[in-house]
Amino acid sequence: MKCTKCNEVSNNCCIDEVGEMIQKLVRVFQLFERDQIKIHGFTTTQCYTLLEISKFGSLSMNEISEKMNLNSSTMTRILDKLVRDEYISRSKDDNDKRIVIVSLREKGIEAASKLSDSVKAYYKKIIENIPEGQVEEILKSVNILQKAFEKANPNCC
Repeated sequence: MKCTKCNEVSNNCCIDEVGEMIQKLVRVFQLFERDQIKIHGFTTTQCYTLLEISKFGSLSMNEISEKMNLNSSTMTRILDKLVRDEYISRSKDDNDKRIVIVSLREKGIEAASKLSDSVKAYYKKIIENIPEGQVEEILKSVNILQKAFEKANPNCC
């Protein structure tokens, strides 16, 4: 493919620039985690676990593992802490006792709501700092980047 930046026909074009931009984005996201999630007392994974369960009301262990892109043993450890701290509960499915259903308790509903508000407020600030008329362009570009990450890492998503 031909690079519009350097006009070369090469797959090696812009490797350094893309790498540096992604590294900066990762660092910015780490600051986001610290400032918007950890202040609530959760890890990033715990936060997004609570938010996913909140979206759907309840999920099976398999469903939450798939949505979080984590194996079941890792997901179990994360959920164990949330159960211990009374944010979520586990129960057996009425129709199939082998299936474990995860749902939010009252404390988890409150935490998920606060986390959601905090995350959305941060995303709103980001959108407010994007030049007018360019949000859709950025969404398309981020979607392309996400798909490239998924293709480059077959273990992902």
